Amino acid sequence: MPVKVCPQCKGTTLEETGSGEVVCTNCGQVVDDSSIVAEVTFGETSSGAAMVQGMYIGEGQSGARNIGGSFRKNGSWESREQTLANGKRRIMNIASVLSLPEFVGEAANRWFQLAVTHNFIQGRRSRYVVAACLYVACRQQQTTHMLIDFADLLQVSVFAIGATYLKLVKILQIKKIPLIDPSIYIQRFAVRLDFKIYEDVPAEKTAQGDMRPPTRKMVRDDTRKVMNDAVRLVQRMGKDWLHQGRRPAGVAGACLLVASRMNNYRRSKAEIVHVAKVAEDTIQRRLDEFKLTDAGGLTVQEFRGTNIESEADPPSFTKHRKRELQEQRERELRLNTLDVDEEVGVSDDIDATLKDSSLQKISESLPIGTPAPTRIIEDDPENLSDVDDDEITSFMLNPKEIEIKSHIWNTLNADYLREQELKAQKIAEDEKNGIVRQPRKRKRTKPKDSTSENLPETPAESAKAMLQTKVMSKKINYAAMDHLFSKHKK
Repeated sequence: MPVKVCPQCKGTTLEETGSGEVVCTNCGQVVDDSSIVAEVTFGETSSGAAMVQGMYIGEGQSGARNIGGSFRKNGSWESREQTLANGKRRIMNIASVLSLPEFVGEAANRWFQLAVTHNFIQGRRSRYVVAACLYVACRQQQTTHMLIDFADLLQVSVFAIGATYLKLVKILQIKKIPLIDPSIYIQRFAVRLDFKIYEDVPAEKTAQGDMRPPTRKMVRDDTRKVMNDAVRLVQRMGKDWLHQGRRPAGVAGACLLVASRMNNYRRSKAEIVHVAKVAEDTIQRRLDEFKLTDAGGLTVQEFRGTNIESEADPPSFTKHRKRELQEQRERELRLNTLDVDEEVGVSDDIDATLKDSSLQKISESLPIGTPAPTRIIEDDPENLSDVDDDEITSFMLNPKEIEIKSHIWNTLNADYLREQELKAQKIAEDEKNGIVRQPRKRKRTKPKDSTSENLPETPAESAKAMLQTKVMSKKINYAAMDHLFSKHKK
């Protein structure tokens, strides 16, 4: 065993104190203060009872405790150690049932230890925190396990585990969580859907004379073929913006449903729902969105042999675009209806005027070929002798025309009227709450013209007045500038 040397005086006369420190007797330097020994020593208490001396540090403990001490003396440390031990045991049990690798369980246990350090388990059920830690580890390792798998195993609500998972990610600031690619679920779902063909083997007599019961023999396994088609469908949906904002299990289930039909396997939506654990309406929506893309109109042979380079618009963009076009058509239809109603109203007024009995009598009394009366229009705009009251009245709208024109104006300016109404309501509400905004007063300068007072008589006086009202620099001698505009007599 090598001899310890004091780093200060290089001496070898070292002595171990009762507290476990190794001290140099020459210079007093503490050489080692963490001497841990495996020897068991006994002492005596004040009452004469024997006790074990020393400290004990177990695996996974963050501090040491007395060997001879009771559980109640160090309750805080014991409670924390017990919580960590119970959490690790539950994590390993769940990982074993779900066939998770051991390193995934160890990663989840480290997240659980951080959660305990940040007091995240306070006020929460331990099984929720354990499931959330395991799901974080599964997401980081990109396994095929879903959140609902933990909910089914623990017989709890998947939304409760999901809420705990989101809060855990926020508290621990976990940022390196990759997005889930729907293709990782393809193999898991395909194996459970059983894309194999079997044939029945009838019962037959063996060489020993016994009857062998009828069995089923596998003829062909198309699982790999269906998986390849499903993965291509997932990639095609990714190019057409069908992954973003969608549950990956729903996308994988829809792709497997299409791939099974491509290989002549009649898998129903109910079977896909049972395997993918999503709603049937989710599967149908993914199918409807895929039907609107370019790949949705290809045959099976064309899809397998064609590489489509184009990309479709996102479904949300297409949906909003259709709604905008529909609103525009409805708006144009309303305006056309108003125009037709206005034209009908004007034509009815003209027919009523032509059918007026007094107008017909006047026209009948005039001889045939009588020229229309003419009137000389004065060029003087202030002379209104050529304008009569009947002519002015003819330019004014009747109540029905006023109503039609007002309705058209209100329809075209509906947004402006709505904004003005909201502003008026806000002003009234502010006045009710005691908030009064004073309008800003803008200083308006009236432009000067020839009628203004105290105008300069010469350009020199105008320039001098401008320099006096607007100081351009403090380094200019403005008094000396009076001589610049004086006239020198020769």
